[in-house]
Amino acid sequence: MASCDLDGTRFHRKYRAVPLRKEDAKAISAVYREVWLNASEYPKEWRERRAISEEEIKKEMDAGYFFFGVHIDGKLAGVYKASLTERGCYGEHQAVLPEYREQGVAYAMYEQFLEFGRANQCRVNYVNILAGNKPCERAMKQYHFYKTGELWEQSPGMWVQTYERKVDDGG
Repeated sequence: MASCDLDGTRFHRKYRAVPLRKEDAKAISAVYREVWLNASEYPKEWRERRAISEEEIKKEMDAGYFFFGVHIDGKLAGVYKASLTERGCYGEHQAVLPEYREQGVAYAMYEQFLEFGRANQCRVNYVNILAGNKPCERAMKQYHFYKTGELWEQSPGMWVQTYERKVDDGG
């Protein structure tokens, strides 16, 4: 069981997120296709853009994006990508296969995301969350992220809230 010490709070997780490589691009793409094409709470065109191909993933890796994932019994169960920006560490494109939801996979990725920001000496970690997405909002609260700015329309009809968490002060 993995453990992680964040801001004096000890988390014990069954799973651990690890860096993914180009060799994992096919598995990453499979997760994205299964999750995003069926994510009916998002507009259709957004879902289709998020179901990226193996080739697109490799291009994103070459462009400086980092992909991380959780494996369960040798299968990629969840994935997200991160980038280092002037603002800080930006996390996006998180996906967990339906059969692995509510088992701590997403939390393992959030914990790794926070450690990635700290390891890269970022000022903040930040994400955009679909307005009303209760599981993501719970994670934001648990990991001491706070809302920044107002709701904004990321895609026609899709309202999101940006959340951030300062890396150096523990949130």
